[in-house]
Amino acid sequence: MRTDDRIVAAAGRNRLRASDSDRERVVDMLKAAFVQGRLTKDELDERIGQTLASRTWGELSALTDDIPAWPLPRLVPKPARPQPTQPTHAVVKAVACALIALATVSVAGMPGMWTAPAPTSMSAQACQVFDSWKNVNYRGIANLNEAVADARSGSDPGLANDLWTLQQSYLRSEDYGGLPQSAAAAQTYANQVKANTALVTADCMNYGY
Repeated sequence: MRTDDRIVAAAGRNRLRASDSDRERVVDMLKAAFVQGRLTKDELDERIGQTLASRTWGELSALTDDIPAWPLPRLVPKPARPQPTQPTHAVVKAVACALIALATVSVAGMPGMWTAPAPTSMSAQACQVFDSWKNVNYRGIANLNEAVADARSGSDPGLANDLWTLQQSYLRSEDYGGLPQSAAAAQTYANQVKANTALVTADCMNYGY
């Protein structure tokens, strides 16, 4: 193929419409670049906003031209496991909710005491769920999925993106892709979870968490 033909072909690809998965892939790359120190937090926030607004491959490509390309593993969901009749996690969560409700009623009835107000927004609710996820006794992908869903229904796109990135890195660290991991890969994913957890923690400080 002649050089002129390659230029024309590239220009044609740049005009192709981008899909949601294309935008998510670029967000994943930008987050990884931030964790590696290639982007500042301001640059990361700005580029994520531009990514979500991009409509073509050319616009997405312009946001990652100065970032080295490296393979990022795509998640392959495992087959769903049959749920036991009495899921341990569900039982623990139900008991915890009952205890919290009982404590709230008791405190509300005491003179001079007050009860904590309910979250004022879905973003705050996402931070509340994330805060419980940080407790090792409640750390599970179900809680993290709930936090991501709440954040996407809220009004804070930065929090939603940071929670989604944490969700992806946590899935990789827990080997949800179903492929064997080397010790180096496992450590890399664990570091990503730590860094992304710090990002979400910083976001949630705005909501009192």
